[in-house]
Formats: sequence, C-alpha cells, structure tokens
Amino acid sequence: MKITKRQLRRIIKEEKAKLLSEVGEGHEMYAKDDELRELGDKISEMVVLSRQVEELMLDMGSRYGELVNLGTNARGAKTSIKELENKYYSKLDDITRFSK
Repeated sequence: MKITKRQLRRIIKEEKAKLLSEVGEGHEMYAKDDELRELGDKISEMVVLSRQVEELMLDMGSRYGELVNLGTNARGAKTSIKELENKYYSKLDDITRFSK
C-alpha cells in the first residue's frame, strides 16, 4: 500500500501528539526534578524523530535505490533510540525505588 506525503505527515503528527501526550503525564520523578523531565522530553522527541526518519527513508528508498541501505541504518538508529528510552525509564524507576 502506498501512502502520499500528506498522509504520512498527518500520521506522523498524530503519532507525535499521541506520544507527547503520554510523556506529558510523565514519570513521578518529573515532579521532583525538572532536568529529568527535560531529558525525558528530549529522548521522547528523539524517538518520534527516529520514526519519522525511518518512514521517510523507506519512502525515499523505494524511489531512489541508492537510499535503500540508509533505510536499514535508520531502522537501526530507531531501535537504539528506543532502547535508550527504555533504559532511561528503567533507571528512573530505580531512582524512585531506592529513594524511598
């Protein structure tokens, strides 16, 4: 199934809004430390951007064969950034658990 650029942009905006609203609730540590919240927001933005880059690379790779390998790299970057986000939240949980 092919999607247009307009559809892709709409999907990305919807997903970004959804993710940012989830993050907006935030971790309980965000209420205690604004820098932790800011860092969490930046990591979440990276996750959203990595998804956008992957989608664009896949779209461009289908039109320009030379970019196909970059789509694989973009997918790897997205995976690494998601792992960073997961580890970050895990560490926040550790901080919460050990500070009680």
